[in-house]
Amino acid sequence: FMGSQAIITLVQFEAKQESPDLLVRMRAFFEQAKERCSDLIAFPEYSLGSRITFSHENVQDFLKLAKEYGIYAVAGFVETHGKRWATTALMVDRSGNLLGRYLKTHPASGPAPHYWPPLEGHDAEARGILGNAFRVFDLDFGRVGILQCYDGYFPEAWACTAYAGAEIILWINGRNGMIEDYYCMAAAHAHGCVVAANISNGKNTGFAAPTAQCLHAEGEREEARLFPRIREPGDACVHATVDLDGLRWHRKHLRTMHQRRPELYHPGCSVVGRLSRHSLGLP
Repeated sequence: FMGSQAIITLVQFEAKQESPDLLVRMRAFFEQAKERCSDLIAFPEYSLGSRITFSHENVQDFLKLAKEYGIYAVAGFVETHGKRWATTALMVDRSGNLLGRYLKTHPASGPAPHYWPPLEGHDAEARGILGNAFRVFDLDFGRVGILQCYDGYFPEAWACTAYAGAEIILWINGRNGMIEDYYCMAAAHAHGCVVAANISNGKNTGFAAPTAQCLHAEGEREEARLFPRIREPGDACVHATVDLDGLRWHRKHLRTMHQRRPELYHPGCSVVGRLSRHSLGLP
């Protein structure tokens, strides 16, 4: 697989309670991606709907769009499994086949973004099925990982996905507010990956790269901001070309990879977890 570059289209896509024109809206962005010869298009978390099954027409029509346009496609939804549910992101290949799912591992369970313990009315994700592993997908141009919304508030989620081989990490968000530049840029620099982050009912969908040479797009760069990015809320998309050869050279020589001390980190993480739970009066 190992292509020398990849063109990514990130879609900022407003989530609506009832959206009979959902696939019409999506098709418009597939058209733009095709015009740019994009290899992958990514929609936000929850884009396909809530409490629906994989056989639902929204999901099946999304697979058909990927096949029609010959583009890898990612989108999220709340997927029902009998009486339970999971916050699911789908990775679909260029032929419209499901390559796999990533199930959200860190549920949003209280008022955004930091409240604990879970509160009734905010805890639907916490009562659902949680993912038990980070996923990296081997595509024909490179390796892509996915995180969903609150996953991105955990440094370990970025690290584990990058250490599993992800060259590009998609951070798909279904929420208000904005994509936080600092989470994306910190992950890109620490782990030598390109971060591509989008949002539904917010703004600042965009890209972060470990070096400017790894990512090319139209427009002017701003200091300490995503580039390129969508400055205003509402349906829109942004495109960037990832120089995978340059990114792989950077990763090969990245000091924060070569100088890691994993034998020190695991005990420390376990202790922090125990102390945090103890301080909250939790077992």
